[in-house]
Amino acid sequence: MPKYARTLILLVGAALALTAVGIASGVGRGSPSYGTQIEETGTGPLVRPTIPVTPSVPTLRGTKSGSTRTFRLTAAQFTQKFANFPLKTAQFWGYNGSSPGPTLISTAGERVRVVLRNELPVPTTIHFHGLHQPNGADGVAGISQPNPVPPGGSYVYAFTPGHSGTFAYHSHTEGAVQELRGMDGFFLVLPRRERRSTKVDVDVAMVLQEAAPAGEGGLLNPFPGGTGDFPFKLINGKTGEAAGKPITIHKGDRVRIRVYNASNGPHAMHLHGHDEVLVAKNGHVVPRVRQTTQNVAPGDFFELEFTATNPGNWIFHCHFPH
Repeated sequence: MPKYARTLILLVGAALALTAVGIASGVGRGSPSYGTQIEETGTGPLVRPTIPVTPSVPTLRGTKSGSTRTFRLTAAQFTQKFANFPLKTAQFWGYNGSSPGPTLISTAGERVRVVLRNELPVPTTIHFHGLHQPNGADGVAGISQPNPVPPGGSYVYAFTPGHSGTFAYHSHTEGAVQELRGMDGFFLVLPRRERRSTKVDVDVAMVLQEAAPAGEGGLLNPFPGGTGDFPFKLINGKTGEAAGKPITIHKGDRVRIRVYNASNGPHAMHLHGHDEVLVAKNGHVVPRVRQTTQNVAPGDFFELEFTATNPGNWIFHCHFPH
C-alpha cells in the first residue's frame, strides 16, 4: 500500500538550518557503578556529543541529583494523530501521551531511575532493551519482577547503563498486545565526551512502528485480520504524509540516523542520493560498512551515518513494496 508507506524527506542545501522537527510500590535493585563515560574511538580532541532529536516525539532528559538521573513515565491510553488519510486519529497506548514514548537521554556513568505510573486499564511493566540492568530492573513480570504494575500503581526501575549507545524500552507484559499498541521508545546513553572525528552535526532518532486502527479514533488492533499485514507503516508514530516538516541539513553535514524497529516485521531502510554507512548495531560499534539499504529486524536498533554531499530533496524509507 504505497500511499501509506513510511517516508522521511531530507533536504540538503548549501545554507540551510536544521528544522526537524509518585510513590513506588516496588524498587528494582541497583547495579555497580560502571560504564564507558568517554568514547575513545576515533581521533582528535574530546568534545561534547550532539544531542539527538526524535521528530514528532518529545525528548526527556529527566532530573539530575548528584550522579542519579530520574525519568518519570506514565503509561496510559490517549488519542494520537498518526495520518492524514484515510484515517487521522487512533487510540494508542504509550508513555506521557506519546507513542513512541519520549526519547530518554542519559549520560554514561550516571545511575538511572525510571518511575513508572500505570494509568492503563491493565497491568504493565517496562523492559530496558539492550541495557545492562540488574535482574530486578529487567521488567519481565513473574520472572525478574514478581508482579506487573497494576492499574493505578507505580514502580521504580534503578540501574546504571553498561555503556554508551542506542537502546530502547518497551512493555514486557502481554507484549504482543501492548507493544503493538505503541508502548515503546528510545533509551539513548551518550558519552560524556567523544573524539572529534566521531562527532556528527545532526543526530536523528526514528522508531519504526505498524498500526491497524479499528476505524477513525478506534483503539489499535495488535492482530489485524486478512493477510495479517498492518495497513499503516509509521516512523515516530506517523505516516509519511502526516510527519510534518522535512529535516533540513547543511551541505557537508555529517548525519547520524538511529533506527529502532518496534514493529512486527522487518524493514529495509534505504537512503536516496547518498551511501549510508553502518557504524553501530544494538548498542555496539561495528566495522564500518558502506551500503545503500539496511535490513532492520524486530527488536534491532542500528546507527547509520552519511555525509550530505549531494544537494536536493531526498527520502529515507522502507523498501518493502507493501
